[in-house]
Amino acid sequence: MKKEELMKLLRNPAKYRKEKQQAKQAASPQAVADRAARKKQDRVLLGIGIGVVLLVLATVMVILSAKNRAENLTAALDPEQVKGLFVEETEFDPSAGAVTYVQVREGQDRNVAVSNLGSTLPIISRFNYRSFTPTNYEIIGAAPWALTTNFASNMSDPDLMRYLLSNDTMIKAFLAREDVAPLLEDPQLLLAFTKDNTAMQEFFDSDTVKGVLANEKMLRSVAGSRFMSYLLISKSAKYFRDRPQEAAAIISSNSYLDELRQNPNVQIAVKENPYLKKIASVLLAPAGGNAQKQAVPAGSKTAAKK
Repeated sequence: MKKEELMKLLRNPAKYRKEKQQAKQAASPQAVADRAARKKQDRVLLGIGIGVVLLVLATVMVILSAKNRAENLTAALDPEQVKGLFVEETEFDPSAGAVTYVQVREGQDRNVAVSNLGSTLPIISRFNYRSFTPTNYEIIGAAPWALTTNFASNMSDPDLMRYLLSNDTMIKAFLAREDVAPLLEDPQLLLAFTKDNTAMQEFFDSDTVKGVLANEKMLRSVAGSRFMSYLLISKSAKYFRDRPQEAAAIISSNSYLDELRQNPNVQIAVKENPYLKKIASVLLAPAGGNAQKQAVPAGSKTAAKK
């Protein structure tokens, strides 16, 4: 026995024996395994604690983020700040060819997909009209059924539609369409169009057109719009305005136009329109009345004064 251990034994025999016994136990395989198990358990508990803390922090972040979004909702929906309410198609070329089919897929963005165009139809509203660009108006005017689709989305807002119908970019794009321009340039083509029963049925059987005709305020907004003025000063429309008797005969011979003539809302709109009110009594006359009178020959003095 070494001198140091002998001195410990002499000073405190009980403590010396206890320390020896603990040293033997610590060196046993079971003691080593117990210590390893305790360390492993400590690491697992530490990992669980850290995971709980991270989960709580993530939950708090989500709540704060939702709160911020809710507080900024009004600002986020300001059309002057958010430009994503419509699609600006800068490469749209209305002269590239007429679109023959429109597939309506209106959602939260209030846009409508246009087949064969690779773009969308912007739908105007009180919410987004300030952020509309010239390209948006051009698309509405140039794409077939685009104007009708905008009417369908704003049937209860005649003032907004009159605003749309006052936009020169939209009007010029509409008048330049391949399926519109020839009708406005050639009175005979316009007459042939009125005799196309399929075209008449497709137009007048539209729920949107029926809705407009049944809405006095909407119809008066359309009839008194800048858009309607452009149509009425076209070559074809002027030809028939100068010959109201001939126009009345065409109306009486067409079941759709004759029904249109009898619509009280249409009668009010015709009488109020600055281009039509002087000939309203002839255009609105029942079949067999003034419509049977002979048309004034083109080029006569009477015709020249009109």
